[in-house]
Amino acid sequence: MKLDTSQAKQHAQRWVDALTSDTAAAVALYADDLVYDDHGDSDHMIDTAITKAELEPRLAPFANKDPDTGEGVHDFVATEAFQLAGVNGQPAVVILWEWTGRGLETFRGVPTEGKNLTTRGITWHQLDADGKIARETTYWNDTPVLQELGLPIVTPPYWVEGFDPASLTG
Repeated sequence: MKLDTSQAKQHAQRWVDALTSDTAAAVALYADDLVYDDHGDSDHMIDTAITKAELEPRLAPFANKDPDTGEGVHDFVATEAFQLAGVNGQPAVVILWEWTGRGLETFRGVPTEGKNLTTRGITWHQLDADGKIARETTYWNDTPVLQELGLPIVTPPYWVEGFDPASLTG
């Protein structure tokens, strides 16, 4: 089974649409034998599900449409999708996305103070022979969001020529 670029983009759009509108439809995109990992970019939060019963509550907040629940209203936009060679000849799809959360009481446990939040991330899907998601790994670029919420996360420009690591010590 091989996907072309158009099919990878269709997969990404189907996933984003289900994720943000219908939790049961989102869970149905996954194989019964699944591994779902959701990581923040600093690995301060790792959620792994290996059954659909464990997966459902992890996906449910993203389909919330009631701005008064505190779970927020989530919007995902798949900005790019690419087909990759996967395991055992099955395709994999990598999805680059942008996320906006409105009405969240907290983000990763940090109070939002009513701020609308935006970030980007990447999700990798390993598909099975039926085209179901067998493995998912997601990484959020949550450092800028946490900084916006007031956490003192230092992001030194170590890639800039002449950067002195000693400048980080006070």
